Amino acid sequence: MSEISEEIRYVMLFYYKKGKNAAQTCRQICEVYGADAVSERRTQEWFVRFRSGNFDVKDRPRSGRPVAEKVDEILQLVKQDRHVSCQEIANALRINHMTVWNHLKQAGYAKKLDVWVPHELTQSDAVCMVGLELGWEVLMHPPYSPDLAPSDYYLFRSLQNSLDGKTLADKRAVENHLKNFFADKPQKFYTDGIMKLPEKWQKVIDNNGQYI
Repeated sequence: MSEISEEIRYVMLFYYKKGKNAAQTCRQICEVYGADAVSERRTQEWFVRFRSGNFDVKDRPRSGRPVAEKVDEILQLVKQDRHVSCQEIANALRINHMTVWNHLKQAGYAKKLDVWVPHELTQSDAVCMVGLELGWEVLMHPPYSPDLAPSDYYLFRSLQNSLDGKTLADKRAVENHLKNFFADKPQKFYTDGIMKLPEKWQKVIDNNGQYI
């Protein structure tokens, strides 16, 4: 398939930011531009790029970019998805897959159990490998996600509701309100907030990692 046009790449980015997944985006594009406009695989490769934080969809100059910049982007993609293949990275960055392989090798990465890991494992890398051996799937997410923190999506929201229509005159009034708020909540209140996590996780997955 020929190189995807800049116009279609902008459309991909539009649907990505709307929370659509790669399959939905591919169908929408092909309905408008024709059945051969783009494949689902190519769309997925661009979504890998977007999830890494790279939203540049403009045509590149033929001379290419500095090697250091390409290496940084390759490593960023690997950190975002340890299962990503050299070919997927190559297609996303529009470079040769052997270039990707060489840069990763020079950076000290090797693929073990279908996962990219550095030769000297950090503690987080070791935890990742143990998870794979146990059959756990670790989903990528930002280090701080309000939509995945019970304190934000549940506790603080309830606290905010308790303050509606109230005026606290001084620091002592604020402290008293907080003490009473937490003292009045039964254990079930906190349990319910934590038990909502699977529902929140699913929503994040359904929205391609976007905040909800």
